[in-house]
Amino acid sequence: MKAIIIEKTGGSNVLEYKETDKPQLAEAEGQVLVKVAAAPVNFIDTIIREGNMPPGMMPELPFISGVEGSGIVVDANNTELKEGQKVAYLGPIGASTYADYTAIDADKLIVLDDSVDIHEAGAMPVTYFTAYHMLHNVVRAEEGKFALVYASTGGVGTALIQLAKAAGLKVIALDRKDGKVEQALKLGADYALNSTGEWVEQVKEITDGKGVNYIFNPVAGDTAAQDLEVLATLGHIVVFGFLGGVGETNLKAEAIKHFSKAPTISYSEIYATYFSNFDLVKVSLENVYQMLAEGKVKPIYSTMPLSQAAQAHDDIESGKVMGKLILTPMYS
Repeated sequence: MKAIIIEKTGGSNVLEYKETDKPQLAEAEGQVLVKVAAAPVNFIDTIIREGNMPPGMMPELPFISGVEGSGIVVDANNTELKEGQKVAYLGPIGASTYADYTAIDADKLIVLDDSVDIHEAGAMPVTYFTAYHMLHNVVRAEEGKFALVYASTGGVGTALIQLAKAAGLKVIALDRKDGKVEQALKLGADYALNSTGEWVEQVKEITDGKGVNYIFNPVAGDTAAQDLEVLATLGHIVVFGFLGGVGETNLKAEAIKHFSKAPTISYSEIYATYFSNFDLVKVSLENVYQMLAEGKVKPIYSTMPLSQAAQAHDDIESGKVMGKLILTPMYS
């Protein structure tokens, strides 16, 4: 089979498209062989490629990237699954979906309806689980409330807009470019603001001075002061990334300034839930795919052949991607 192999860390040029052996199934562990249809590109893939993972988390080389995707079961390996079933998958580092085939634990697969578009389904596991989990398991969003969504045209951002609207929330989108602000409105946001402008005052105006109830922030850095400023009483901030680094803000000092609001600040990291409560992950993803089947959500994505993984990484790192970018092996 063909796969993208990393034999040394570095720039996107270290991603080699080459022949390698098909995965060997471990029958005792209930693994199945999946022919990969869609292998989404995530920022963690670029971090691994560069060798910049935290201590103890860097996988051994050679390595095949990819932590999620969709495909067809081609060897059920005496499990309850059947050959020919469409499946989707959210896995840990080492899922190795940048390949024609991958071996996956049967109990970690989400079986899809035959009518589902397999590329659409493959674009969803990480971003839609992240968004659904934060909305429904972390903040327990209530209909009619305001949600502020940072990086609203990225993978998680577009999922948040759709899922928040499906939950009856009023969505304020934040992005750094006017074109992306316009796109957020097309995606369904009620309001969209440029985060390089006077967005704090605009949010206060939109909410009649009451503030937003939920903030979903993958930036961190020094954004906490602004978030607390626009947060409503009993509001909830969820930090799910550090695109802006850790910053220099004294979070405790900033929170005390707004103590009368009784703010909640949470950190959401999907693998904390994945490894401690996979049942919740599975139920959440099943709900997401039910919403897809009902037409309540529709992922925003683009495709590239698996052989162009290096270009895909360059596009992700340069901020050119709207929604999700998926690599497509020679699937038929």
